[in-house]
Amino acid sequence: MAMKVSLFSTGFSNWPIERTFAAAAENGYDGVDVGGFRPHGYAPDILADVAGIRTRILDCVQRYQMPIVSYVPENTGSPHSFVFQDKALNDISVEYFKSTIDAAKAIEAPLVMLAVNMPGFGWDREALRRQVVEDFKAICDHAEKAGVTVMIEPVTPFEGKIVCSSDDCKWLLDEVDSGTLEVCLDLACPLTCGEPISEYFDKMPGKIREIHFIDAEPDCEDHLIPGDGAMDWPRIVRYLKRVGYDGYLALELFSRYANEPDFSAERGIEVIRGLLADN
Repeated sequence: MAMKVSLFSTGFSNWPIERTFAAAAENGYDGVDVGGFRPHGYAPDILADVAGIRTRILDCVQRYQMPIVSYVPENTGSPHSFVFQDKALNDISVEYFKSTIDAAKAIEAPLVMLAVNMPGFGWDREALRRQVVEDFKAICDHAEKAGVTVMIEPVTPFEGKIVCSSDDCKWLLDEVDSGTLEVCLDLACPLTCGEPISEYFDKMPGKIREIHFIDAEPDCEDHLIPGDGAMDWPRIVRYLKRVGYDGYLALELFSRYANEPDFSAERGIEVIRGLLADN
């Protein structure tokens, strides 16, 4: 099965969610990744159908014949996080993340992508690592009952400290030990961590469920259209084909493209399709 391309709604965060689906359909994407932030798809809003958001999302899936690839809950540290040192705040966060599983099921998203954000300073690393493991065990138990797969996404060292590298991802998968936990590989992470993407496939074969197919620079977490950064794209594409990767390649853009998401969606898939065809 050939690799497919999805459009992440983060690039359209200043527009209603319908704009993402329309751009995806117009430009020939194979699916959409829904951001769990307001106004696109905050989990409590989906579950209560606030402003009809759940109904609107499901209508977009049908109207544009565009499946949801993954649901990506709001997880930037406020108001929910895996690294709060206060137990009460952590417990509230775990319940929220469980609710994101329910929200994903409500919009028929098979995957939920989670990340561990920056813990700040003055923290006990080992205690927080143990907390993250216990949190993910609870969330994965909930996801298994709901029939939803959880993906851990590593973040760059500019965005976090607990799960950034391939070793960090493997550690979490091993410790949680759940068949419902897999990996979403953001290509900015191996670049900023100074490791090849092959580390993920060698250490966790069969566990890479989705790839954030973006470019980056070694000293920045910005996400760019392939070719706008420092990565060797012909080599990356040839490697993915060689290992038989057949999942989704998600175009997750923010920052410099924020004012022109329609243009970046059009140019992004042209570049990606070209890379897949040429290498």
